[in-house]
Amino acid sequence: MKLNDFRMDVKAALTEPPPHLDYVLPGFLASSVGALVGPGAAGKTMLLMQTACDIAAGAPVSGGILTADFLAEDGAPVVFLLAEESRAVMHHRLQSAIQNVQSMKEFQNFDACRALVERLNRNLHIYPMGGAGRLVQCGVGTANDEMKAMAATCEDARLVIIDPLRRFHSGEENDAAHMTVVVEAFERLATTTGAAVILSHHTNRSSALAGAGELASASRGSSALTDGVRWQANLSVVNEQTAARFGISEIERRCLVRLDIAKANYTAAAEPTLLRRDPSSGVLSVWREPRAKPRERLPRPPRTKSNKPAVARRLHAE
Repeated sequence: MKLNDFRMDVKAALTEPPPHLDYVLPGFLASSVGALVGPGAAGKTMLLMQTACDIAAGAPVSGGILTADFLAEDGAPVVFLLAEESRAVMHHRLQSAIQNVQSMKEFQNFDACRALVERLNRNLHIYPMGGAGRLVQCGVGTANDEMKAMAATCEDARLVIIDPLRRFHSGEENDAAHMTVVVEAFERLATTTGAAVILSHHTNRSSALAGAGELASASRGSSALTDGVRWQANLSVVNEQTAARFGISEIERRCLVRLDIAKANYTAAAEPTLLRRDPSSGVLSVWREPRAKPRERLPRPPRTKSNKPAVARRLHAE
């Protein structure tokens, strides 16, 4: 394509209604690249697994943490590429991720559950590649055939998840030029497939130690990654100040993580969300602030003649 092919028709833009913006997640458009950033073992893979299940099912079967208002009725294809996880581990995580179905009225009968399984089988494409080495890479030093193979695998997907980013490129994370090339490679994938592409990435050490894991700058390596993506969500630990604000005990705080939309180019900033991690399964759910106990009302004294208001006493005396 030539540069002139990209020129915008200003007259049409001023006289015709703009096209519908297709959001896959809050503030995250189709055909764009985003990132989920957090420290190791914070729950990134599980949150992505739950998000994938929701979109593939077309229902909040995994809690609807990020997907509540962005689901297609019949579900949509999701491709989940995992370079560090084994098939056995993902088997456990998949079953854990859909435990929420048990409490949903629409899936209380056998036929509805069977239809859900069929829908997930059709739409959810999980590739656990732990121990297989770098089968697929994007960006610096990547052969064109590898990119074509990845695009073919992700064809018609609504969402593509890359977990973790470090295993899918051979560039230097602290080199801005290298990371720009990596982002551009995933942008081509997003444009070619029409999918939203999420890159799972780690928090840098200084942000984690400073308790600033919710900031967009918390992403490890060059800032070119955060600058290049159009959307970034962060998982971080709940600090002592937040715990004190909500009356959270130290034991409970260890089970909580904070979810922030740290960067969203196409929407207003949202309030952070506290998530609780199940200690056994790792499944994330929205933490609800306990309601304050209502004040106990003291019993009223029995109404006697002396308890009557002054006006009533006067009338009684008359």
